[in-house]
Amino acid sequence: MKNDKNLEVQLRQEDENYQSILDNFVDLYYQADGQGIITNLSRSCFVLSGWKPEELIGHPVTDLYAEPAQREVFMKKLFVSGVVYDYELTLLHKNGRHVPVSVSSHIVKDDKGVIIYVEGTIRDITERKKAEEELNKSKEDLKLKIAELEKVNSFMIDREIRIAELKKEVEGLRAEVVELKKEMAELKNGMKEFQNGQNK
Repeated sequence: MKNDKNLEVQLRQEDENYQSILDNFVDLYYQADGQGIITNLSRSCFVLSGWKPEELIGHPVTDLYAEPAQREVFMKKLFVSGVVYDYELTLLHKNGRHVPVSVSSHIVKDDKGVIIYVEGTIRDITERKKAEEELNKSKEDLKLKIAELEKVNSFMIDREIRIAELKKEVEGLRAEVVELKKEMAELKNGMKEFQNGQNK
């Protein structure tokens, strides 16, 4: 009888320790049965979703999805591999706000292969998504700047090529002018000689 009482105290203590760990989770811990009904949630549920655990336990998991169809895709992936890490979904906050989250889950089955429950953790990745958006925007801005620089560079190269071509044309004209001057000088000398010959 005493051993039974000690065992009961020990089990109660273990249960309290387990619940204490859950209550101190930064990420949201969840557990749902084979039908997708929520059976357990950590206290951090309120921070992420605005709902208290007792308000959601006993309700379908899909009540938390901003897009319930995402649940089907997620579960198909989970059924195939038995475990999913860092899977991105969008949850619905109590105030109607959409919350981007990362889910890591696994399936627990009995010895006959029947699903007992699905459990996992959900992490708010709002800041991560913002950082990704800013990074993507920076990449796009950088691409635009590179494209502009390439245009300017192409213009400058074309300009340099045109200047080089004009220089060649100028040099060619100068050579022609020199030749013309020589021809004019020879023509003048020829005229003088012709005139001198006529005067004799």
